[in-house]
Amino acid sequence: MISPSEAHRLILHNAKLFPVEVVPLQKAIGRVLREDIISDRDQPPFNKSLMDGIAVSYEAWARGQRAFSIEAIIPPGVSPKPLKNHSYGIHIMTGAVIPKGCDCVIPIEQIHLEGDMAQSKDWTMVKKHQFIRLQASDGKKGEVLLKSGIRLLAPHIGIAASVGKSKIKVSAMPKIAMISTGDELVDIHKPVKQCQTRLSNSYAVQSLLHQAQLGTVQIFHLRDNQKLMLHSIKNILSKFDCLILSGGVSMGEFDYVPKVLGALGIKQSFHKVSQKPGKPFWFGLAKNGKAVFALPGNPVSTQICAYRYVIPYLKKASGLEVKQEFVSILEKISIQSDLTHFLPVAQGRLVTMGGSGDFASLAQADGFIEYESHKHQNLWPYFSWRV
Repeated sequence: MISPSEAHRLILHNAKLFPVEVVPLQKAIGRVLREDIISDRDQPPFNKSLMDGIAVSYEAWARGQRAFSIEAIIPPGVSPKPLKNHSYGIHIMTGAVIPKGCDCVIPIEQIHLEGDMAQSKDWTMVKKHQFIRLQASDGKKGEVLLKSGIRLLAPHIGIAASVGKSKIKVSAMPKIAMISTGDELVDIHKPVKQCQTRLSNSYAVQSLLHQAQLGTVQIFHLRDNQKLMLHSIKNILSKFDCLILSGGVSMGEFDYVPKVLGALGIKQSFHKVSQKPGKPFWFGLAKNGKAVFALPGNPVSTQICAYRYVIPYLKKASGLEVKQEFVSILEKISIQSDLTHFLPVAQGRLVTMGGSGDFASLAQADGFIEYESHKHQNLWPYFSWRV
């Protein structure tokens, strides 16, 4: 057996970048950026007024002038003429270009405006460049505003739009097959007998990957028939970029998955990890480099292995940085074991779990920690449900 950290290292080592695709900017939210976004001009491209008010020369104010004749009015979106008389002022709107000769803005709330005359109120304070966003203060032409390898959020979309990117390069979304195995499983649309189990793992993992926006997922269910599994998985492998299997990887009489994957030429990277739950976890690569994850079928094992191993793989293959979070636990953990334990937690406290079949306990947690009894530390690796 290998350790979880070694399993993690091997998986990420084999994560090859997914192809790039170009999508409309409106459809890029949540996707992984695969190009640098470069400013096509200074940002802002001119000295911009941040207030409705009067643009004046600070020199005139410093000389003691408090009343200004209005020389012109400037709305946003026009190129103004320079201030002709430095003792005058210009009525300006928010977002408008500051004309040459003006270097401060007095807000409209701080002046009395009557006709073509503006008189500052007694308490008005003025500084040079106040309420002006200077040209290139946000970014210069040619400057990288967004670097490749980030997940695009609303502010990033706004930045891309500001430089005229109507289309944008992102990581292609891999097609992922989620395959549950087992004769005892029944889909949620069908009646279930007392001796059967509803197909929940597939929907949990499908929802996880949909939430993470790291791939499109199609669900399959295969019975414990070696010949049928061989044919079906071969067909699925030819049509999908990544396979995730749940069940059939342990030591049972009907656990055919490792044999079937081997028969299909999928090279095993490892089988079994020194962890609880999820010890029988299997990982390998097809000849064309496609990743195959075979997760233990108990619900907690499936879900925790998906968070611990599948999500980091998909993140790296999408071009994202794989980061590790840590949390402190507010209570003493008294587990003595050679295995690494994955323990559900909520707000820094352990959540009681009745074994790897107790997936209801996961709903009480906000994630899980990776605990090793031989280590004495205050912070433990943490994996959040919020991927």
